[in-house]
Amino acid sequence: MVINEVKEEFKGFLLGSQSPERYSAVIIALDRLGGKGTLGEVAKVVKALIGEAPESRVYEILNRLVNMGFIERIDDEYILPRDAPNRKGMLMALREVISQR
Repeated sequence: MVINEVKEEFKGFLLGSQSPERYSAVIIALDRLGGKGTLGEVAKVVKALIGEAPESRVYEILNRLVNMGFIERIDDEYILPRDAPNRKGMLMALREVISQR
């Protein structure tokens, strides 16, 4: 099933990153913003979620997620996958990673 494949791929990516909490917070922020947001909007939500996250670090995380193909960037907005299986798989991975910590 596509959802499980995406979940496992994204979970592996998160666990292999230096900061699973920050990456998770960035994706959660985009989800809370309705699936898309500018750097400033995402950084503000991330800061509310985890307390500390310089905008420059959020920028690095967003761009790495774009480069890895997990999210898109169109003009000034970062966008979660529009298709439900990819989006749901990513959010399921986040829940698993967060619950393990």
